[in-house]
Amino acid sequence: MNRPPSSPVNPRICILGGGFAGLYSALALAKIQLLEQWQIVVIDQTDRFEFSPLLYELISGELEAWEVAPPYLQLLRNERINFYCDRIEGINLEARQVQLRDRGPLGYTYLIIALGLEGRVPPHPDVLSFRRLADVQRLEAELQRLQHEPSLDISIVGAGASGVELACKLADRLGDRHQIHLIHRGPQLLPGFSPPTRKAAEGAINKRRIRLSLNTNVKAIQHQGDFQLQLQQQGKFFKETSHLVIWTAGTEISPLIRSLPGGDRGQLSVTPELQLSRYPEVFVLGDLAATPLANTAQVAYQQAPHLAKNLQSYVFQGSLKPFRYRHLGEMLTLGIHNGVVHSFGITIKGRLGNLIRTLVYIQRLPTLRQSLRVLAHRLKLALPWTKP
Repeated sequence: MNRPPSSPVNPRICILGGGFAGLYSALALAKIQLLEQWQIVVIDQTDRFEFSPLLYELISGELEAWEVAPPYLQLLRNERINFYCDRIEGINLEARQVQLRDRGPLGYTYLIIALGLEGRVPPHPDVLSFRRLADVQRLEAELQRLQHEPSLDISIVGAGASGVELACKLADRLGDRHQIHLIHRGPQLLPGFSPPTRKAAEGAINKRRIRLSLNTNVKAIQHQGDFQLQLQQQGKFFKETSHLVIWTAGTEISPLIRSLPGGDRGQLSVTPELQLSRYPEVFVLGDLAATPLANTAQVAYQQAPHLAKNLQSYVFQGSLKPFRYRHLGEMLTLGIHNGVVHSFGITIKGRLGNLIRTLVYIQRLPTLRQSLRVLAHRLKLALPWTKP
């Protein structure tokens, strides 16, 4: 394998994507003293880091936007990392160059691709999605618009983690006003999750009178005042009417990645050390790496420090280690102040499960400063003697 020069001119590590894999890799690299002369650049088209597992708490009011989606410039204020809020329009692997919409061409010594998969575009422009902070804000605006409806019919397409968590939060927020229909094309909800977690989710769904339809496909959606959905279940067609439709099902790869070698197959082929095949100076993390691992934040969270060590070894002619994922368990929110944690054969549900989940995620916020700010704010709100 050819090695790059040991002392390149103006060395730069360019990281595409500021999600879990990208941002946490940058933070891990910034801690390596041997790379202190290297420029670390994170590029993302949004100006905020979005801690996606906690977006549901914004809908329920359990957390605030600054806790879940802090600005990158605030997070990285004391870090040796440059952040560019820009759109990535091209990647030239041969020239080792990234094309940005506003800044133009940007060369790199090493490249980390951590853009993640994109949510599948809903089949109708008025159907909501739920992946980003902007989606939360759009849903909140719709809920405010419909707040005077005596009964609110909501159809959620997809009963993976996002659909289940969102359905339970909305059910608790709306109370008796809701009629929530969770539609899933597969034979069971939460595919890929353990039986104890699925059982806890089923119990939460039943308790909240959320209607669950499995083996059901959405064939067409029309919007004229209300939404008209045409559904197919076991060969039979039927229609239903909803005030809101939220699409949480499916992901797809961006055209930018499809243009790369092997990208047309949906993910990029990587070595066990997370290097892009044929381009060892390029590392691929998270959802875009063609590995048998699930597309979860937990995988990206573990890949980030491993990538930092491998890149350091690569720069200084050391040996690289293959990435080995360790599954630590599953956590879901199942309503306001309700959750489930399943780890190492132990399942904890209810308020305690929710508390453990929240504390674990607060601890996993990108920087210690952000974790402490959020924890202090939560304690201030929870402890009676801290209230005026």
